[in-house]
Amino acid sequence: METMPGDLEEVAAAIRAEIRLEAEEAEREAAVSAAMRRDVADVARELMAHGDSVVVDVAVDAGQRRFVGHIMAVGSDVVTIDAENRRVDVNLKTFQGMRVVMRARSGGRRGTSGGATSLRARLLELHLSGEAIEAGIAGSGEPILGPVALVGSDHIAVGGTTGPEWFVPLTSLAYVALVGTADPSSDLGG
Repeated sequence: METMPGDLEEVAAAIRAEIRLEAEEAEREAAVSAAMRRDVADVARELMAHGDSVVVDVAVDAGQRRFVGHIMAVGSDVVTIDAENRRVDVNLKTFQGMRVVMRARSGGRRGTSGGATSLRARLLELHLSGEAIEAGIAGSGEPILGPVALVGSDHIAVGGTTGPEWFVPLTSLAYVALVGTADPSSDLGG
């Protein structure tokens, strides 16, 4: 192999450095472009994969409902949170925000195991179970309690054994959780 004169070696090194800088800039621009195409479900999937603890804020008339925990699953329009060992399914179309409260050092999960692919799919699961739910409604300080009596194309009917008492558009449904031993307000933060 021939050796290059000193000036040519410097020019070749400068060209390699310039190419490397251009490649790094193109990589940064591609990352920004990819981030601009993500939706909130994509962000939730990334946080779930990291295993980070998050706070999901849901607005109701009485103030903010705040569910703190790990993301268990993400569907097209729903994020499932393990909030103090209580599953809460939050409608991504009505929630107010999500923030990381603790970065995980390890762990995380991929996929939707343990969660439904959509809010409507989760509501159908709850309908089939017959279990009573707590349904948080945007614009209402009081949750609706009772079993899911019917899942329509754009609404749910919630009611007791005598028939539906409430008809709630999915666009107003902020979250659903099973009515259980945990007090719903125990998931709330300040």
